This record gives sequence, structure tokens and C-alpha cells, in this order.
Amino acid sequence: MSHGATDKCEPNFVPLLDLVLQLVMFFMLCANFVLDQTNVQIKLPEAISAKALDKAEDYTIYLNINEQGIVILAPTDQFKGTDEQTVKALDNPKQVEIWLKRRYEEDIQAGGPANKDKGPRSLIVLRVHKQCPWGKTHTIMAACRAAGYSRAQLRVELHSGPI
Repeated sequence: MSHGATDKCEPNFVPLLDLVLQLVMFFMLCANFVLDQTNVQIKLPEAISAKALDKAEDYTIYLNINEQGIVILAPTDQFKGTDEQTVKALDNPKQVEIWLKRRYEEDIQAGGPANKDKGPRSLIVLRVHKQCPWGKTHTIMAACRAAGYSRAQLRVELHSGPI
């Protein structure tokens, strides 16, 4: 019985390549779902310092607000209106409040009966265009508070040049 075989043993890379391609597709899909929440037309204001979004936040609601103070809904948040038209934007703070109240109820139900007294589990992330007047931003923040959300953050871009 000889231990030194003369035949070459070549590894089979097909399962490894299959696994790598599946991982690439998975991460591409995940990146697309994250990008759906943000709107590239929103140009964020610059800040000298900012805190990154906490990785522990599992549930976030992104509100993209354009120059006119209109909330542009992500494709996953759009809904059918009373006239069966797809609502893609919320024009005034009252619409934002009504929409967020519905989200608040879903949040409370998803948290279960044990977390009913803790409030909503979601964090509101406001992505406000840098040309939007502060008064419009403030009314949208007030609508968030009126809907029951007390946790909100404003997104900015870090200033990269000298002060």
C-alpha cells in the first residue's frame, strides 16, 4: 500500500464560486433596499461635526424633504390615495402627521403588547434639502411630535474643507 499517489488532485472550485456569486447578489440587493429610502435629489446641508447613525437602530423612517418643504416618500412608503392614485409626496404637515400616525399604530402593534407603553420603536430620520426654509422643517418636526414620535435626527454632510 503506497501513500504517494502519482495522480494529481485538483480542487473543485465550482461550489466556492457559486457561494461567492450568491453572496455578491445578496449584498447588491441589500444595498438597493437601503438606497430606496434615500432620495438623491435631496442635497443635504454641510456641518463641521456630526454623529453617525447608530448601528443599533433597527427601525428607521426616512423623510426626504425637498426645497419647497414637501416630503417625498420612498417607493416602499408610497400608498394609494382616496382617488386610487399613488401618493408619492406629502404636501403639508397635516398630511405628514396623518401618515405618521398610521405608521405609529403599525409600530406599536409590531412591538407587541409587552412594549405598548414604551412608545414607537422607530427613529425618524429627516433628510432636509439645504435650501428648504427652517420654518417648513420645523412644522414637519412638529407633525412628527404630534403623531407620537419623540426621537428624530437631522442628516447632514460633513464639511470636508477648512473652516
